[in-house]
Amino acid sequence: MGAGKNFSLIKDVHIEVCLNEVVEARQTTGFEDVTLTAGFADFSSSGIDTGTHFLGKQISLPLLVSPLTGGGRLSERINRHLALAANQLGIGMAVGSQRPMLDEKAEVDSYLVRKYAPSIPLLANLGLAHVKKGREYLLRAIESIEADAIILYVNPLQEILQEGGEADYTGVLEKCDEILDGFPYPVLLKEIGFGLPDTLLTWAGSRKIAGVDVAGAGGTNWAHIEGSIRGRDFSLFEGLGRKAKEVLLAGRKHLRDDQSLIASGGIRTGLDMARALAMGAHMVSMALPFLVWANTSVEEIVRNVERLREELRVAMWYTGSKDITALKGKIEERSI
Repeated sequence: MGAGKNFSLIKDVHIEVCLNEVVEARQTTGFEDVTLTAGFADFSSSGIDTGTHFLGKQISLPLLVSPLTGGGRLSERINRHLALAANQLGIGMAVGSQRPMLDEKAEVDSYLVRKYAPSIPLLANLGLAHVKKGREYLLRAIESIEADAIILYVNPLQEILQEGGEADYTGVLEKCDEILDGFPYPVLLKEIGFGLPDTLLTWAGSRKIAGVDVAGAGGTNWAHIEGSIRGRDFSLFEGLGRKAKEVLLAGRKHLRDDQSLIASGGIRTGLDMARALAMGAHMVSMALPFLVWANTSVEEIVRNVERLREELRVAMWYTGSKDITALKGKIEERSI
């Protein structure tokens, strides 16, 4: 966002557009092209374990609340609901971009969610372009909210479509390399719905990047959102991006085994989660559904995540998978 912008107002407008307009991509995720492999569950369904570890912490479900908001009038209530629910459910959470907070252009309260969620993996959030501000800037983002790690979001298409966007990435990878050397917290990369390109996946696979959220197409479409805000027709660009399935497979190809591979982009059901996990994802993240649920209540978040958990359990039972690790590889292309 450009200098002098009213960050709080922009955050609120983003939320209102997402809640009141159809903002999901017209293209599909690609997960409809694959199916789970049938198996035989020689165990009791009560023994199915959906838990895993993320950022050194045990969580009950391989699910992360994607970066959503912070700094706006509506943000504090939404983030409080998300944090309270995440703590109750035992899942991870990321806050929205902290640039408004760090640049003292928005109130900090909406980011301070650790008090509501003392035990979960919590991630700070800045843009990849913000690494130009230096190591201390990233450390402030993490330590000011008592986070366990930081996500650096990669959103070139949104930036060039957004009025006053930060469409200058000159030197950011070199600066990121410099910061990663000896950095005391895990650093993850994340696209916002168009899918990380192979060039960045290859770069991440050879660096001290802890994980990548590939964020493929099929979910929230930021070309539509920015067009709506500016009163412009950006439909020409709404079809850009790699499907969530395709970019997940690319991530599996380019990333190391010790790096977290996070799938996102239009994942809406526990069956979607199962497919992504079977294809090699370690975690799944979601944004728009959490925003809709959090706008209602903590209870609405909990109810819907428990539905996701039950749908995932059914898929695991179908494949004969007692835990998340056993689900890996149990996927095949649909026959025509």
